[in-house]
Amino acid sequence: MMQFHWLMGLMLLATPLPGFADETCRIAFDVGSSGIRVGASKQDEQAKVSIDYLEDVWPDRIIDRTVTPTIEAFISLPKKAGLPTDCRAVAGGYSAWRFALQQGDPTRLIDTLRQIHEQTQVPLFIIPQDIEGMHGHLAARNALGERLKTPFTLDMGGGSLQIASQTSGWGTDLGQKAWRKLFCEQIKKSLDPLCAPNPVGRASLTETARLLTPRLAEAQKMVGVGMPITAISAPVVKMIHPVLRFLASRQALIPAAGVDETGFDRAALTAAIALLAPMDDAALAKLLTLPADEGTPPVCEARFLPTLVTDMLLIHTLMTGLEIERLEVALAPVTNVPGLLADPHAAAWADHYACYLRTLGTLGIEAFRGDPASCPAEPESATR
Repeated sequence: MMQFHWLMGLMLLATPLPGFADETCRIAFDVGSSGIRVGASKQDEQAKVSIDYLEDVWPDRIIDRTVTPTIEAFISLPKKAGLPTDCRAVAGGYSAWRFALQQGDPTRLIDTLRQIHEQTQVPLFIIPQDIEGMHGHLAARNALGERLKTPFTLDMGGGSLQIASQTSGWGTDLGQKAWRKLFCEQIKKSLDPLCAPNPVGRASLTETARLLTPRLAEAQKMVGVGMPITAISAPVVKMIHPVLRFLASRQALIPAAGVDETGFDRAALTAAIALLAPMDDAALAKLLTLPADEGTPPVCEARFLPTLVTDMLLIHTLMTGLEIERLEVALAPVTNVPGLLADPHAAAWADHYACYLRTLGTLGIEAFRGDPASCPAEPESATR
């Protein structure tokens, strides 16, 4: 329960944060699985760069080829966004960085973090998944305002998936790319990086439930069951939902009652999976890449078809395990920048980064939840 107390600070964006209260401004870097975004506390401009961290870390569990691009991005992105040059900065490392810490060599990763800090003066923290979820929830609230009508959000990225509210969160290392990889390995029995999941097969729903249901026990404990929830990310909002609406309304291939303009129920998703599971990429393309209406884009772009049905399987298993009957949808431009800027631990640890790295070596992913006040004083040159 400890994290709930200090993470209530995420709700207080106007409150000066420890370590940054006297700064002209603060900036934050969201270092996700596919790139880096930067934003600041006093202006809306953002800049981003694409870097495939998962492609780097998966083969050998080491982040190495992307270190130089990361350093370059930390130096160049604030200028690209027109941010002031006197800002204090923090960075959050997410799915790929957690993988390197938990599945690779922690000592080597800590050396990498130290190298990045020495060359950029930006402290990069490895963020636990439940905290990432709450950072994303904050961004969704900021972006959607009154359009967010549920207390919980679901965010699916490339390397991880999170469910969160203002005060609780849970996540798993099964984002869109990571789940496709695991599906190919465990269900298709293929280690080929270019493995084609389709056709997923008629037994895929049962096989996915068998594989993933044990992971949901922690989710039930952290966020509960049967919660009202809104999916906020593109794989659900721009892929699954439009396909369900197309199948229900245009094709009448699944029951129309379970899908509308604001969301869908689990029964509709079950019916769609049963329909699409036997189809290969060509059959899916024939059905789904035709324009929904004259002059409109395809229902689902061909480049998204390889993960469409596996995404459906993941969402269905999640909804079943957490007893969620309906999922609302609302696309939000979510980054972790607002959460990092508002997070009191990011602010406090920035003044004790050498101590954070030592704590990372002993506590692992839980280091970010530690108490920076227990660290010995460090010279200003060690933290700036």
